[in-house]
Amino acid sequence: MKTLLSLFDRSGNWSRPFEEKGWNVICWDIKLSEFMDINLIDSAETALDLFEDVDGVLIAAPCTDFSVSGAQYWGKKDADGTTAKSVALVNQCQRLVDLFRPTDEEFYENGGTFFWTLENPVGRIGKLTGIGSPRYFNPCDYAGYLNITTKQKRELDRIRKKDGKDVTWEETQLVIDCNAYNKKTGLWGEFTMPVKKPIEPVKCAPQGSYTQKLGGKSDKTKELRSNTPMGFAYAFYKANYNHQIID
Repeated sequence: MKTLLSLFDRSGNWSRPFEEKGWNVICWDIKLSEFMDINLIDSAETALDLFEDVDGVLIAAPCTDFSVSGAQYWGKKDADGTTAKSVALVNQCQRLVDLFRPTDEEFYENGGTFFWTLENPVGRIGKLTGIGSPRYFNPCDYAGYLNITTKQKRELDRIRKKDGKDVTWEETQLVIDCNAYNKKTGLWGEFTMPVKKPIEPVKCAPQGSYTQKLGGKSDKTKELRSNTPMGFAYAFYKANYNHQIID
């Protein structure tokens, strides 16, 4: 049985397709338990005791201190040490990836697989952590992987004609469920980018995406904004369940 380590994936969306296909999925998030603080993994021995062999790592790193939507607060966060803590958290994730990444060529020659991916919105995480350049996607790019019914498609067409005006929350929820929205998101790491099956996005607010309607700083609204769209999750699984890192 293959093992997936999914960091900060509280909703379980991103890792769900792997679990459905029989992978041993380990969701590791301090919000699930105070003992699941990644900073408590202080050595290779601790990591190996906890996880043994890992075939893939998903990292939905907290984005509050990196996202361009909060750029007005960057100066304050840089000065008070908040940014440094977030960078250290990402660096800790990178250390875990380095620990589990296979280095023996025979591993791949014998059919072994490994991938790792870090997800974050548009912002400065790449610049501050040195993880390189991202590849971007919008949820609507992969909505075609969902079983959207003919009735739902007709309803999306009706809402689309509103052009973001007077869209109810019930209508917005349908757009969310069908992943028919834009939310530009970056992916870093060693993985295969899924093949797109796009549908036309639907505006839920004059500005565009439904996320513009959420507002607030509560954990609940932050989680709603950061939940992995299921169309992308299924597409990612299909593209990476047998991924090999080849230099």
